[in-house]
Amino acid sequence: MQRPIIRFRFTLFQRQFLSHLLVALLLLALLGTAFTYFARHQIIEKNKGKELLDTTRAVARILQREDVPSGVLANYRSFLKDRNITIVLMSRSGELLEKDAGLMGASGRSKQVLDSLRQQLWNAQSDHTFVIEKETADPLMVASRSVKPKGKKEEAVLFAISPMRGLNETIANMEQVTLMSMGIAFVFILAVVIWLSRGTSRAVLQIRRAAGRIASGQYDTRIGTKRTDELGDLAREFNTMADQLQLTSDKLLLAETRRRQFLSDVSHELRTPLTSIRGLVEALKSGIVTAEESSKAYTIIEKETIRLIRLINELLDIEKMQTGQITLHKASYSAKDILEIVAETMEVLAAQKRLRLQIDCPQTLIWHGDYDRLIQIAMNIVKNAIQFSDFGTIRLAGSEYGGNTVIEISDQGSGMTPDERERIFDRFYKADPSRSREKGENGLGLFIVKQLTEAHGGTVEAFSEPGIGTTFRLFFPTPQQTNDDAGAETGRLPPGPVPDSDAGA
Repeated sequence: MQRPIIRFRFTLFQRQFLSHLLVALLLLALLGTAFTYFARHQIIEKNKGKELLDTTRAVARILQREDVPSGVLANYRSFLKDRNITIVLMSRSGELLEKDAGLMGASGRSKQVLDSLRQQLWNAQSDHTFVIEKETADPLMVASRSVKPKGKKEEAVLFAISPMRGLNETIANMEQVTLMSMGIAFVFILAVVIWLSRGTSRAVLQIRRAAGRIASGQYDTRIGTKRTDELGDLAREFNTMADQLQLTSDKLLLAETRRRQFLSDVSHELRTPLTSIRGLVEALKSGIVTAEESSKAYTIIEKETIRLIRLINELLDIEKMQTGQITLHKASYSAKDILEIVAETMEVLAAQKRLRLQIDCPQTLIWHGDYDRLIQIAMNIVKNAIQFSDFGTIRLAGSEYGGNTVIEISDQGSGMTPDERERIFDRFYKADPSRSREKGENGLGLFIVKQLTEAHGGTVEAFSEPGIGTTFRLFFPTPQQTNDDAGAETGRLPPGPVPDSDAGA
């Protein structure tokens, strides 16, 4: 088996550090070279050349003018000697006409200089500078000028000569200072590069570690940053993503909890009647029960069977609503007619508890929706009101508000606490489990009410106080009213008297 090739892996810090450092070194090298060149050619050599050219002009005037006393040139030469400048005058044929004594020290050097000047005679121009003896340790800078001295018939060339040893020493000292300055600047730049690279790599590493914690399921991980650059934007976007992930995770956990609770509730709701039916069937099969007990057992089996069928039908309805498979055949109906049908259906059950059903709805009020589902919604709420009321009146009212049909069903039952009111529309929730079980209720009625109401584009609200009663208020948009407009209007309806309300589940 071939081994994988292991390559050196540069970290982000190393990459940034090296790139910044290389750029800084290149910049320092360019600046140092430019400064040295400028110092040598633009300041020192140019100034020295200008001094020599000025010298040639001054000496040329002295040599050409008749009115200049002869002692002026000697005095000026004495001044030039202090400036380390030597004057040489040659004819175009190479004849030496004037030369300062002790030219460039030793006679051998003097002869070499004169030979070098003779080579430049025919190339020499006025206001021209050049360097001779470049290969020696002490090159010379020369300025030339054509001149015709007084008393001479032939044109000559005037040379002003100055050694560059001092210039070179100055330039060398300047280069040394430049190198020292570059070294100090390099140390400073190195510190800045390390600081910048470490800051960037530290921010990226922080995001990487946070991403690792997110990947391991720690959705509460956040990145604290005050950066205002792209990395700061990335950190803030990361925190936004983490917020969304945590929200989604919480929703998934809640959904999983509800799913388990749902399975547990369904299992319980199915197990209870099935266990009862099984026990009664075994008793009937054994033949140990009397005829009267057998009749009672058959009645119980029938009731439990009806309860199971109703539970299964409700679960199927919920599944259809949540998967969008339910079909609503909407039309406009008289709200009063629907409420009267519900009241007639529930009258026997209400009479058993000595409750009175009261309808307060104009005949002209229109309730738009699926006929069977509208009856199912009202029936579930009325059944809930009967279950949790021991006396009083259950009021079924209808009105119109803001382009919405408003249906209110109120009771004077046991009412609900604020916590119960918040959960009343949850699946399988029962405000009073003991009473619900006695009546064969499974906690799906009001959940179905909410789902069906929202499927019609409406909303449902509950108002309740313990011991006073509960009111359920339904808002259904009319055919001309959009869902959004309906929701906007319903929120402004005044809450109505609380004593008419439902408590249940």
